[in-house]
Amino acid sequence: MNKASVSVIIPYYNSERTIIRALNSVINQVYKNFEIILIDDGSTDNSYKIVDSFIKNNSQYQIKNLHQKNSGPSKARNLGIKKSIGEYIAFLDSDDSWDKNKLKIQMDFIESRQDIFILGCDHKIVEDNRNIIKSKNLYKFREVNFYLRLFKNYFSTPSVIIKKSALLEIGGFNEDQKYAEDTLLYLKILRKYKGGKIQLPLVNLYKNEFGQGGLSRNLIETEKCELKNFKELRTENYKYNKKINIILYFVIVTFSLIKYLRRILIIKLRKQR
Repeated sequence: MNKASVSVIIPYYNSERTIIRALNSVINQVYKNFEIILIDDGSTDNSYKIVDSFIKNNSQYQIKNLHQKNSGPSKARNLGIKKSIGEYIAFLDSDDSWDKNKLKIQMDFIESRQDIFILGCDHKIVEDNRNIIKSKNLYKFREVNFYLRLFKNYFSTPSVIIKKSALLEIGGFNEDQKYAEDTLLYLKILRKYKGGKIQLPLVNLYKNEFGQGGLSRNLIETEKCELKNFKELRTENYKYNKKINIILYFVIVTFSLIKYLRRILIIKLRKQR
């Protein structure tokens, strides 16, 4: 069996209703040089048994099913990175799915741009299995640098492919941080390496948009962690050429707070409908 170029890491917790959809979207990829590493984060339903059965029925693929005590997705992803053999790492959440051409389009691009260490793509929100994406052959590429990423989230975690060496150098996800830990990781990578985004929706996110289902508490915690991220990045100025001076720090904090207040306002307006 050939060594996989891409390790697809899927943490899951009580995902018996969605995990097969996620797995099918991986094994149906046009690009086949991958392994799948699943990490059960202490599920209490039948998720682990369902995954085990899937592996037995798809033995032609390189699939590992690991287990840990319930510790959160960051620790699960870090475990997956540690156990991976691929040169590149891709992440998928257990309740999301990929277009069949996702890995091929991204890996073809990476082959032509070896200087790109993190590559994302667009995504589409799917509700009740409607509006599922279909990929096209034509797309635009946008380079994303550290300073652009400070102001806008260009990467959803299920969209990114990251060079494993960069992940190991940064140290992976912060396991003590529950919110915006992916943001911190991507910013640290972009502070040293080039990144970009394929402007083509290749990921289905089966989630409600912010403001639906009472997410205000999560928004508060996410905002706290985002501000904490900016503070940490500023304290690490001495390590990098890309600095956050006091003026930039003030601007990004202010901009982040404005975005947060806008989201809270949208939630309140939707509740009044």
